[in-house]
Amino acid sequence: MTMRIYFATDIHGSEVCWRKFLNAARFYQADMLILGGDVSGKAVVPVVARPGDSFLIRQFHGERVLSADETAQVETRIRDMGFYPYRTTDEELEEIWDNPEAVHAVFLEVMRETLARWLDLAEQRLAGTGIPLYAMTGNDDPPELQGLLRDSPVLTETEEGLIDLGEGITMLSFGYSNPTPWHTPRELPDDEIQRRVEKKAAALERPERAVFNLHVPPARTAIDRAPALDGSLKPVVKGGAVVMESVGSEAVRHVLEEYQPMLGLHGHIHESRGAVRLGATLAVNPGSEYGDGVLCGALLEIDGKRGVRHYQLPTG
Repeated sequence: MTMRIYFATDIHGSEVCWRKFLNAARFYQADMLILGGDVSGKAVVPVVARPGDSFLIRQFHGERVLSADETAQVETRIRDMGFYPYRTTDEELEEIWDNPEAVHAVFLEVMRETLARWLDLAEQRLAGTGIPLYAMTGNDDPPELQGLLRDSPVLTETEEGLIDLGEGITMLSFGYSNPTPWHTPRELPDDEIQRRVEKKAAALERPERAVFNLHVPPARTAIDRAPALDGSLKPVVKGGAVVMESVGSEAVRHVLEEYQPMLGLHGHIHESRGAVRLGATLAVNPGSEYGDGVLCGALLEIDGKRGVRHYQLPTG
């Protein structure tokens, strides 16, 4: 029996992408939803209270003071872009903004509040559908969010074990990445990634009937290419074109080639939307355009005996 999976990743706090992701189950008639990591947003945007029920949003409107209604509209746009609006005062900003620990505490607070609200929405949208939702954190997500996913009744947090998807198909998940220039919260050396993924893979009775949901893509493929960066983290340009390089994981490539699961689900590299074959394994990266409010996904039909029967990479 063929099952239909809708997979997306790297929505990075975009409210509109989360809503589209939940709606994708019915729109694409998917049997399950899988979110591959990097759930949280990148930054907090202070929304500073002013007299007369007005607010100042410095990063987005150049010191413009907005009415309450205008502020609400701008906050919606901020959330859709993957940032967190945070209502505050000049006094609080002066107290915390030069204190990295205090800023981190605020950032974590709004991440948790947003994710809790997202999970409530998921419960509303998926209630009565029978459609399971699987999710994990990625390299950009602080470790504290994993527990919030794990404790949610509306989804299954996947990273801690092997998940039975039905039809004899097992999903193995791992959300860490190899080291990046940004020193994100969940990075590991490639040899440690290989050790930890292989430990999970060794428990599989039929790896050829498995899905490897590994956040970082395999190295030296068409789905792991990103702009090369100089010492100041700016893209390297030669001959008027941005230089691209492989930044994926050699460990992930190794385990895919060794165990040959039917399917590899990846993300992490937003620019490298596509699919590649590594032996019998189809590895896909739907890419990410979360900042534009565009949801990039992979729609896959898989069969426990015959593997991946069909795939496409829709956007919308």
